[in-house]
Amino acid sequence: MPLPLHRHLSDERLHPICDKVLKGERLSFDDGLLLYDTPDLTGLGAMAHHVRLQRHGRKAYYVVSRRLSYTNICYTHCQFCAFQAKPGDPRAYALSAEDIVKELEKPENAGIRELHMTSGHNPKLKIDYFENLFRTLKARFPQLHLKVFTMIEMDYYARISGLSVEEFLSRCVAAGLESCPGGGAEIFDSEIREQICVGKKEADIWLRTAEICHRQGIPTNCTMLYGHIETPRHRVDHLLRLRELQDRTGGFLAYIPLAYQIEDNELSRTHIIHETTGTQDLREIAVARLLLDNIPHIKAYWVMISEGLAQIGLSYGANDLDGTVIEEEIAHQAGAKTPQGLSKAHLERLIREAGFDPLERDNLYRTY
Repeated sequence: MPLPLHRHLSDERLHPICDKVLKGERLSFDDGLLLYDTPDLTGLGAMAHHVRLQRHGRKAYYVVSRRLSYTNICYTHCQFCAFQAKPGDPRAYALSAEDIVKELEKPENAGIRELHMTSGHNPKLKIDYFENLFRTLKARFPQLHLKVFTMIEMDYYARISGLSVEEFLSRCVAAGLESCPGGGAEIFDSEIREQICVGKKEADIWLRTAEICHRQGIPTNCTMLYGHIETPRHRVDHLLRLRELQDRTGGFLAYIPLAYQIEDNELSRTHIIHETTGTQDLREIAVARLLLDNIPHIKAYWVMISEGLAQIGLSYGANDLDGTVIEEEIAHQAGAKTPQGLSKAHLERLIREAGFDPLERDNLYRTY
């Protein structure tokens, strides 16, 4: 008699993987390639949902959060980015600590628990700027969790400050930094990086900086940018490198698959790239839940894939809808068609309508 989970599979090639899933065994590189190859999206989703229910039951998390970029000036040339500006560009800006305080004092920011800041690589901003920024924010908003710097940002700002990453991080933590987001990973394959993010070519910098954060007790998230010129082999390689690092450090809180946005960037002008489809977005969530057996949380990032697909993603392995976000810039400047932010009530309604139980969390997944 086949086990109940097997009955959801129409692709017989998935049965050995299903056996591993039911036994809690780790999937291999070749298993990952098959998960990308199978036309049986429903069966793939059923296996991921099985793992999700085992780990989290019907819980679905969200955070009341604000996105804010302190500068869009960037000397790193990423071909997929529509956010970056060079000095002299009329769009260019760099915010002072006082500017950011004024922004956060606006009524729409009342009640936020997490401030998520990622930005460009601005050579005028060094360690003194960040120490002052974090101390100022913590003095004015002591309850606010500061989640700042991609791994590439941290490496860049440490270097231009004349500091090791370890020393830069220690000083930022002393000033109020509490965790880091997971952006900037893109795809780890070196040949792909040469074509999509020429200014941050070395994947090892991202991985090494994440390991430093984890060793110093600072949790981070992790990501992968998909839907551009990469292939399934590149994606599996990327996910397994994340899994290997997590084996060593245990410092990743959540993984977020990021759908490439096609508008107003060099990569989409020089390559024929189509907007990601719903099946592609759901597959990325499900594959991540099955391959990343040691990362606790998988997000369905509604900003990039739509509210409706994020709801379905909760049945394809995701257990987190991210947050209210409030004024996301980077994805929207590249063509994201979702709202700039969602209310807490709206997020909870999305979760309940999808058949799950909403839980407001902080960045460390403590619930309220």
